[in-house]
Amino acid sequence: MSPQASSFVAFLRRNPFSAICAILIVGLGVASWFLWQQIGDLELARQDRAKEGEDMLALLITGSTQRQELAAVREATHRIEDNLVIETNLAENLWYFYKFEEQTKSRLPELHQLNSPTTDPSPLYCRVPYTLRISGTYEQVASFLLAVESGPRLAKINSFTFNRRGPDAITLELALDLLGKK
Repeated sequence: MSPQASSFVAFLRRNPFSAICAILIVGLGVASWFLWQQIGDLELARQDRAKEGEDMLALLITGSTQRQELAAVREATHRIEDNLVIETNLAENLWYFYKFEEQTKSRLPELHQLNSPTTDPSPLYCRVPYTLRISGTYEQVASFLLAVESGPRLAKINSFTFNRRGPDAITLELALDLLGKK
């Protein structure tokens, strides 16, 4: 052993407390250096978790609004489903138009439900076509047309023709489709 090493060992034997403190300082210095190396990675992980927490909080805050909107959409869909025409229920389908005739005091001399087109690409709904003729005063015919347009059933008017039948009489011929269940 060299004289310098033997004098160092002798110093450590005379001062054991200083030796232990020196070993601890070296060990803790090495540990702090390793931790300092990992600070960057840990800071990125902390930022990611903070962003996830903010996103969750925003989702929780808007969650009640989304539930209300979902309930409104479901209610509207349910209302649409309830007002779809069933093609085979001819009496109820025709009564839909006769009800408007009664409300508007117009006359409905012709009403025909036609066969649905077979080339309808929609998997959920079908078009149920109708042709009809309404006669009466301008106000009566206009009220009938407004009732068809704003009624609970979804109607698409394909064509119409107005004819004047005297000073107070008008005839409206309509070709329209109602949305029906398949």
